[in-house]
Amino acid sequence: MRYDHEYIILGGGPGGVQLGYFFERAGRDYVILERGARAGAFFETFPRHRQLISINKRHTGSDDPEFNLRHDWNSLLSEENALLFRDYDERYFPRADNLIRYLNDFVSVNGLAVATGTSIERIERRDDGYHLHDAGGNDYRCRCLIVATGLSRPYIPAIPGIELADCYADAAIDRSQFANKRVLIIGKGNSAFETADDLVGEAALIHLASPESIEMAWKTHYVGHLRAINNSILDTYHLKSQNAILDATILGIRRDGDALVVKLHYAHAEDEEEEIEYDRVVHCTGFRFDPEPFDASALPALTPCGKYPSIGWDYASTNQPDMHFVGTITHSLDYRKATSGFIHGFRYNSRALARVLAAKRHCEPWPMARRAAEAAALTQAIIERVNRSSALWQQPGYMADVFGFDSDHVAHYSEMPMGYARAFGDERFCAYLVASLEYGQAVVADPFRIERSFDADASVFLHPVIRFYREGECVDTCHLLEDLEANWSKPVHRDALSDFLENALARRAPREALLRGEPSTVA
Repeated sequence: MRYDHEYIILGGGPGGVQLGYFFERAGRDYVILERGARAGAFFETFPRHRQLISINKRHTGSDDPEFNLRHDWNSLLSEENALLFRDYDERYFPRADNLIRYLNDFVSVNGLAVATGTSIERIERRDDGYHLHDAGGNDYRCRCLIVATGLSRPYIPAIPGIELADCYADAAIDRSQFANKRVLIIGKGNSAFETADDLVGEAALIHLASPESIEMAWKTHYVGHLRAINNSILDTYHLKSQNAILDATILGIRRDGDALVVKLHYAHAEDEEEEIEYDRVVHCTGFRFDPEPFDASALPALTPCGKYPSIGWDYASTNQPDMHFVGTITHSLDYRKATSGFIHGFRYNSRALARVLAAKRHCEPWPMARRAAEAAALTQAIIERVNRSSALWQQPGYMADVFGFDSDHVAHYSEMPMGYARAFGDERFCAYLVASLEYGQAVVADPFRIERSFDADASVFLHPVIRFYREGECVDTCHLLEDLEANWSKPVHRDALSDFLENALARRAPREALLRGEPSTVA
C-alpha cells in the first residue's frame, strides 16, 4: 500500500514526538513512523539499569512554567504545559519506565499521528521525494524526510578479540552472574560507570579502561560527561578496594582457558604494556547513527568520526535535499558543549526546526516581537529573557535571541540556534544584537575553589553575553556579572547593559541602511 505525506518523521522517540506536536499544532500533513510497539521504545531497553540521569526537579520555589523548565530535563514543550513529567515520577533521578509512560500519554493527549510497529527497511530518494519501504511491503512517500532515529547502533571498537567481550546493549544485568568475578569494563562514559556501579557490590574486582581520562560533568558543565550519580566507584579506587580506573588503550583480548587475557598499553606509565586476566569483559563504548536503511540515493553524509549525520544550523543534511534531523542526532552541532544530545536540549531544537520549515516551506516568518529602539526598553527585554528563558538556560552558547535594528524599532526573534541566528541577522540587518547565556572560558583546576572577580568579563559560571554585530562583524561584547541565583535584575547588571545598549544604538548603521531584506511581520 502507498501512503503519501508532506512530512515523515522517522522515529517515535522524544525528539520525533516533540516535532510531531509542533506539526500537529500547525496543521501539517505528517506521520511519525515508529518501529516499536509504542513511542519511546528505545527506553524499554536503555539505560540498561533503568535509572535516568536527566534530573526531575519538581520544586523550584516558582510557579512560572517557563522558569521551571530550566530544572525539568524530561518534559516536552507544549503551549499549555498541561502534561509535565514531574507528575509521573517523584524521584530526582527518575525511572526509564515512567518516561515511556509519559511519552505515550503525550502522544495520546495531543492526538499525534504515530504509526507504531512500522519497521522501515529501505529508504530511497526519487524525483518525487523520499520513499520508505517497511517490512510489510508498504511504501511511504514524503516531500520532506525528518530523521529522528537517534544513536541506535552500538559502537564496537576495533580491538582484536572484541567478540569475546559482552556489549552494554545486551550484556547480562543479573548481578549474580558477576559474583566474585574479575571484570573489565571498556569505556569511561556514563554507561560504563552505570554498569560498574551496579556490579560494585558483587564483583571481586572492577577495572574501567579507555585511552582518555575521565571528564567530570561538574567540572566541564557538559551533562554528557561523567555524572555524580554514577561515580561512586571512584571512592573504591582511591580508597584501595580492588577497583581501578585505567587510562589505557586495549591492544587485544584473547582467551586462555576460562580466563580472558587483555593486553593494555598505559597512557601515563612510560609506554608500559601489561597483560591482565579477567573473567568477564564488557564494552560500554557508546552508540552512533545507523545509516543501514538508507540506500545510495538517500544516504546522508556523516561527520568525520561517523557518529552523527552531517547537518547545518538549519538541521538539514549537508548532502541530501529536504532531509532534516531532530533529537539526539542534532548533537553534532554542539557536541561536548551544550545539550542537544538530551531531551532538555533537543526539545528546543525541534521547535526551532518547526520554525525553520515554516519559513522555508510555508512562507510563515519566524515569530517576532517589536521592541522600542531605546536602551531602557531593550534592557528590560533582555533582562526578562535571561532571567526566565528555559531555552537560553538549557542550551548555553547554542540558543540565542536576535535583536535586529529596524528603521524605527528593534525586531526581537527568540531562541534561534547560534549559527542560524548569525546567518539570519547578517541577511536581514546591517546591525543587530545576539543575546545568550554562556559559561566563561577560564581554565579551572578545582571548580569548588574559584576565586570570584567583580570583572564581568572574567565570569566563570553561566552568565549573559550580548554581542553587537555591524556589517557582519562583532564590534562589541557585553558580559553581565555572574549571579549566585541567576537573577540579573540588580543595578550592577542593568547599568552595565544599559550603557552597552546606548553605545550600540548610537553606533548602528544610518537609518536608511538598517534593513537588508524585507521586514518580517509579527507572528
